[in-house]
Amino acid sequence: MRRIVPPNNESIAGFLPTRFPARQLHYESNLERDFLILLEIDIGIGAVVTQPLTLKLDVDGRERSYTPDILAVWWDESHFTYGTKKVVFEVKPYDILKRDFSKLAPELRAAKRHFASRGIGFRVVTDRSIYCARQANAALLAPHVRSPMFMDIMETIVDFMTSPDVLIQRKLGEVRQRIMADGVLRETAQDALYQMVGMGFLKTDLDVPLSDDTVVKWFSTVAVEEMPLESD
Repeated sequence: MRRIVPPNNESIAGFLPTRFPARQLHYESNLERDFLILLEIDIGIGAVVTQPLTLKLDVDGRERSYTPDILAVWWDESHFTYGTKKVVFEVKPYDILKRDFSKLAPELRAAKRHFASRGIGFRVVTDRSIYCARQANAALLAPHVRSPMFMDIMETIVDFMTSPDVLIQRKLGEVRQRIMADGVLRETAQDALYQMVGMGFLKTDLDVPLSDDTVVKWFSTVAVEEMPLESD
């Protein structure tokens, strides 16, 4: 069963629009919301559910109820970012985890054992790992990932970024200028670029802040470049 979290004075709860099938995800804190945004630009993830279930765990010989924060499920053919297809996340501020570690640790260890026995990963994430350049990029890109696709602009980008015999790389600013050469407004061109990056069509290092000088490649040419060669 799923837990229904009532509003209270100690939580900052809300709903986050998302590209995932749920369409909206409930969060209980800004930290949890920002981690959900970070997950949204992992193109290998097919579904995310918040407060997915409530368990009865044996914690040091006593039964305790436990409801994890987030369940993420990756596509079968994708790279499993955390090593397994399904991963449960507990989101905690680092200061609270450190302060209450002796109290929280037995329950978290019991949860990890429970999920491991079912082939499901379990991770505790804190603000120390969530807030980074990648999350800042995710906050920029995620709203555009949820928008209808710019199909006409994508055709322009494909022509500009691909060639049958060479791997083309461009700077984001160069791609935007090419789009605007067709009469597209700068803001619309930027929206399309962010969508293509967030959806993984334009590949780049998202662990570095995005700028006009960010180098991007078209996803299919990167896939060919990285394809392992058959041995003779």
